[in-house]
Amino acid sequence: MKKIDFTQAIIDHVVWNVKLRSFLDGEESISQEEAVSQKSCLLGKWLCAYKPSECGTIPEIQELKGVHIQLHEIVRQVITLKLGGNMPAAEKKLAKLKPVSEKIIHLLVAIEKKVKEFNLQACLDLHK
Repeated sequence: MKKIDFTQAIIDHVVWNVKLRSFLDGEESISQEEAVSQKSCLLGKWLCAYKPSECGTIPEIQELKGVHIQLHEIVRQVITLKLGGNMPAAEKKLAKLKPVSEKIIHLLVAIEKKVKEFNLQACLDLHK
């Protein structure tokens, strides 16, 4: 069974931010589907698979779910604005992504620490 790697999730998250910047700069393409579905990225798949009944309740995971949805909503808005030709608004919306992105990284670090501290390895599974 595939497991989430928190370090890789953080790296993927940072790379995605760079990809979004490149998209705004016209250097890369991003599909709406790829960008806006909070359930199709690795982190989203893990969040959907998380079962408190199997590994206990980790409050940060509930918080991460909400922040993750917020991130994808901002990304959707950035892409829509760019595709609509409103670059100033897209740039302004992109600036709102930074604190959300930092919060996701902070929560991933905190969750990983709890998973290790309380030996909650079952929480790492990505169920199909």
